Amino acid sequence: MSGAEFVGEGRNGASIGDLSALIKGTQEKVATYLAHARTRQRRLLSLAIVGGALATALTASPALGGVALSDWMDATFGFTAPAWQILCAAAAICSVAATISTQMLKSNNIDERVARAEAVKARLEVLDVGRATGQLSPEQVATEYAACVEQASFI
Repeated sequence: MSGAEFVGEGRNGASIGDLSALIKGTQEKVATYLAHARTRQRRLLSLAIVGGALATALTASPALGGVALSDWMDATFGFTAPAWQILCAAAAICSVAATISTQMLKSNNIDERVARAEAVKARLEVLDVGRATGQLSPEQVATEYAACVEQASFI
């Protein structure tokens, strides 16, 4: 790409020649994406960890406590079904929740996308500094910017 190709208007009415505005706009989009993706990633990871731990604890309780624990739970909570069945059903629900959250993380490639967005964020910062200090020519900035946009196409 040459500097002559950056004439006219780009997205949001910004001049294509105004690389600074394009870089800043893309940085804002990446930052917004990262804020949402990290929150979702944390929630799904937490659900997987807590769900798995609860499933283990609920399953282990009747095995370790035996009949004494089961009788105590029946008397304390007034269960109509045996306590071990209720604990195992709750463990199954927790296990399913952990499995679904893990699968959502993997099927949506959240970890990979967050890593790619972080890389794009860093490259855009380098581009902006290189552009501002004159270390990079407009053509170099334009070429690198296009690569960043391509890498962040999922955003």
